[in-house]
Amino acid sequence: MGNLFHKENEACRSFRDALEELPVRGAAQMSAEEWLGELPAEDAEHAGGCRACRERLEEFAETRRALAGMPLPEAGPWFSTRVMAAIAVREKEEEADGVWISVRRLAPRLVAMSALLLVVGGSWAVEQTRKDRAKLDRQDGDIVFDSSRMPTWYDDGMGTLNEARP
Repeated sequence: MGNLFHKENEACRSFRDALEELPVRGAAQMSAEEWLGELPAEDAEHAGGCRACRERLEEFAETRRALAGMPLPEAGPWFSTRVMAAIAVREKEEEADGVWISVRRLAPRLVAMSALLLVVGGSWAVEQTRKDRAKLDRQDGDIVFDSSRMPTWYDDGMGTLNEARP
C-alpha cells in the first residue's frame, strides 16, 4: 500500500543520513545509479522501493553535478569562532527583545478588544441618548413656558443663584 501520508519513516531517515555522509569532493559527475552504489546495502535497497527517496537521490546527483565546477573554499581557522560569536549576539538580541515580542503578540488582541469596547460603549451611549429624548418628548408642554413640566435637573444651577441673594 505504501506510505499514504508521505511521512518519513526510519528507513527514509537512514537513507537521507547516508546521502549526507557521502564525500563532497571526488567523483562529482556520477549518475544517481552510481551514487546508489556508494550507499550501504540496506539504504540502496530502500531507495529501490521508496519513491520519495528515489527522487531525493536524483536531486542529490543533479546537485552534485551542478556544483562540480565550483571551487569549495576551505573554512578559515577562525570560522567556528565567528559563527559562535554571531549566534551569541543573536541570542542576546532575542533575549533583549523578549518583552517587546510579547507586546507585539499582544497588540492585535488589544486592538480587537479596544474596537469591541468602542462599539459596545458607542451603542450604549446612543441608546441612552434615545431614552433621554423619548423622556423629553413624552412631556406635554414646553419647558420654557410651562415650569410645572420642568425636570428637576433643569433649574438646579439657577436655584442656587436666587437663593444666594438676601
